[in-house]
Amino acid sequence: MAIKFTVAIFLLFLMQCQNDDMPFDDTPIDDTSLVGEWLLTESYVSPGGATEWKDVEEGYRYFFDEFGSYERTDFNRGLLDSGDYKITDKELYLYFITEGEKDTLGYSADFNENKTRLTISPSYPAICIEGCMYRFKKQ
Repeated sequence: MAIKFTVAIFLLFLMQCQNDDMPFDDTPIDDTSLVGEWLLTESYVSPGGATEWKDVEEGYRYFFDEFGSYERTDFNRGLLDSGDYKITDKELYLYFITEGEKDTLGYSADFNENKTRLTISPSYPAICIEGCMYRFKKQ
């Protein structure tokens, strides 16, 4: 009886953690459409409950080139970091050097239908339990 109760509570917990209201775009990312400048314009970060998209003023920028390199800058184009990127299925991986060591960040990523908006959510090495996504507009 205790096992059934525990399983039921666990399943209820899992169902509560799903958030079908998080609007993620649905067009897969690809190399050619990613090339260019992308400005962070919106964020969707849950503090542990319901949330909504919020405008970002003076967001940071990504610059992706056709050779697999990227730069991330602040709003005024001051360099924050740079490295290489790779796209696989619906994942975007950024490779960069931190304190002399190669580091990797992975994101679930999608475009909107006309590929002018990029939505990313951390997927490697850490994920957001309650949901966090970031929208970038192509400049």
